[in-house]
Amino acid sequence: MLTRCSHFSVVLSVLCSFSFFTSPLGKADRSSSPDAIHAKTVHTVDFDTVRTNLQDYNWPTDASTKVTSSFAEYRSTHFHGGIDISTNGQKGYKVFAVRDGYIYRIRITPTGYGKMLFVKHADGYVSTYAHLQTFSQEINRVARAEQYRRETYSIDLTLDSSIVPVRQGDVIAYTGDTGFGPPHLHFEIRDESLNPINPMLCTKFGARDDIPPRIRRVMISPLTYNSSVENNTGPRYFSRFPRSKRVLTIPQTIRVHGQVGFAVEADDKSDGTASRAGIHRMEFYLDDSLIYSMELNRVPAEESKQIDLHYDLPAINEGRGEFQKLYIDAGNTLPFYEHKPPGTGIINTEKITEGKHTYRIVCLDIRGNRSELNGTLLANHRPVIHLDHVDDDGIVLTGDHLESIAKCYVFGKRAFQPSWSQHTLTRDRMETDSSGMEMPVNTKPYDVIKVVAETKWGSQSAPVFYFIKKSQGPVRDVHIATEVLKDHVKFTITTPGVFTTTPSLSVQEGMNKLSVTLEAIDVDKYSGMFVPSDQNADRRLVQVSAEVNGKPTSAVDSFSLIAIPAGRGGSITIDHGNLDISYDSAAVYKPLCMEINSETNRGSTFYSLEPSDVLLNRGITVSMRVKSESDISHQGLYFGSRGAWVFQTGLLDKNHQTFSTTLNRTLGDLAILRDDERPTLGRLRVQTRKGFLFISFRYHDNLSGVDPDEIKLYLDNKLLIPEIDGEHHLAWYQGDEPLHRGKHSVTITLKDHAGNETGFERTLTVK
Repeated sequence: MLTRCSHFSVVLSVLCSFSFFTSPLGKADRSSSPDAIHAKTVHTVDFDTVRTNLQDYNWPTDASTKVTSSFAEYRSTHFHGGIDISTNGQKGYKVFAVRDGYIYRIRITPTGYGKMLFVKHADGYVSTYAHLQTFSQEINRVARAEQYRRETYSIDLTLDSSIVPVRQGDVIAYTGDTGFGPPHLHFEIRDESLNPINPMLCTKFGARDDIPPRIRRVMISPLTYNSSVENNTGPRYFSRFPRSKRVLTIPQTIRVHGQVGFAVEADDKSDGTASRAGIHRMEFYLDDSLIYSMELNRVPAEESKQIDLHYDLPAINEGRGEFQKLYIDAGNTLPFYEHKPPGTGIINTEKITEGKHTYRIVCLDIRGNRSELNGTLLANHRPVIHLDHVDDDGIVLTGDHLESIAKCYVFGKRAFQPSWSQHTLTRDRMETDSSGMEMPVNTKPYDVIKVVAETKWGSQSAPVFYFIKKSQGPVRDVHIATEVLKDHVKFTITTPGVFTTTPSLSVQEGMNKLSVTLEAIDVDKYSGMFVPSDQNADRRLVQVSAEVNGKPTSAVDSFSLIAIPAGRGGSITIDHGNLDISYDSAAVYKPLCMEINSETNRGSTFYSLEPSDVLLNRGITVSMRVKSESDISHQGLYFGSRGAWVFQTGLLDKNHQTFSTTLNRTLGDLAILRDDERPTLGRLRVQTRKGFLFISFRYHDNLSGVDPDEIKLYLDNKLLIPEIDGEHHLAWYQGDEPLHRGKHSVTITLKDHAGNETGFERTLTVK
């Protein structure tokens, strides 16, 4: 019997191109997003077919055959577009052209992927090589000419096929550590539309691997405001699984209600390396039916940011781990889910039978090694009950799912008593007909009754209360707590007294007044959920009418949010015109409740836009008004995320009153800040080495950051292009011609993004 890998090999040995199946689902280095590196327009391709001869690709380096990062692993803004190959912590190994072709792009940046080469092949496919120390002599000549033409270290040069043709096996570069990260070779294969292909599909790239993936943790999350896992509205995490016959198990039965989604944290290892890699394929079964699968053979370049829909972004931001969802979230258009629609893989307990169901998670690596985890969940149809009638001899219930009720707990007490007396009535003691369920209970000893219904599976209703005799006491206040969540608002109302009737809550939105259903948590606490209209950006007024200790009372509160719909644009001006927000119809993947708070500190206004753990689609444009046009030098708009301010722009809009930027990944903090401090230069060395000039220095800036294009080095007023290491804020120059005898002047200038400039001069004498 052929394994998955050997099956591919047999097919590829016959065909020059082949089709493979993608399925329903596909570390965070700081490499540049592929969207900024590869083609700006990527046309739609059939993601089920690879149109290249994968037998024709040779291994790209003599450094090693160890893969330290695999295809499509999580990166903070994108899928890892290729594989990382170990260079044993060293630099200078040969990098070979994997096929015939030509150098069609040379890209050099001080950060991200550093020095990169793109080789285009006859079939339109592209191989990419990154973090290079240097190029071959001919490619270096072309690159240096472009750097001096542009007078910058950073270049992005596209060439035609006649400039630098290459043959398979030619040395085109040497491995290094330019950009971010330690020494290694980042290698990619891209299709004719520049979408990344898994290089390990190449038949010559196979390495021995007998190690199955490792399933580390499972997360189960409620996906709607009325859903729960283990009677909790937050996600639950499971780990340290016992093993039986090579299969992992979650031993406890997990109670779920509503719509819930599974996610898994897993990794893989291969023989001969300690590095952990990603998972090639995942499958999720419910009662032995496949309800979700994904296989990472190709990812789209332009939708690579949707990695934060494929993974659980809140869990990543909270440091809980990198969990891949076993369902397709709303807005997710990634193509490796076997053409299944959003919602695939979500378990909705209203659409399956109440009771126990089995689930199974399968993880496979590209060599067919597999790991499996099994478990049992309990689908909970939570009953909803109402007290229709109460008299001395009994109680009549109405509501939903009454047929599933196995028992009821009836509690009673006098108004002044702190504790309840309990009666448990099983189903055989209750009479049920089309009008409801009657329970024989002597209610005479009590002033207040509480009833909780329970199904045969242990699912309980919210409590309901009935006051036979209302307690009398002083008037007490009602407190309203408002929590703005991602797509709804949660209200919790409490009182130091007792709610002697069910309170009512309404929200005023413009001219509309909407009622919110409240559910009892206890006799002094109720909660309810509200989905705001996207037609109103004004403050919402909240009104509560209640009876506390037998006396009528009320409370009023207000809150502000901006409801951003999916599929329609809009614009809003807030804070007396100091902040403008605009968005188009593709701003978000799904409806979003945005809350804005502000504070003023040392003359600057700071705005906080929440939630910051939701991925935006095309993004939201924000404009902040400057306080005074008389002194705007060195000011700019900054975005705050993860404890750091990132410069956005120092250019005023046409009206000369606002700075604008587009938040195209997540929301966060915004402020107009002033940077008056010049960048600094340190650890300067200017010397000759056997007659050749060598200069090195470090640079630093306090806020806006040094602009790499404004790092200028001159020898006797002639421009030199230094090497720039943006990760370590280091620049250096090594001359390739000996200096003539006599005095020479060396000048260095630095500018930050706020326009502050530092200059330095030194005289060098060559004897």
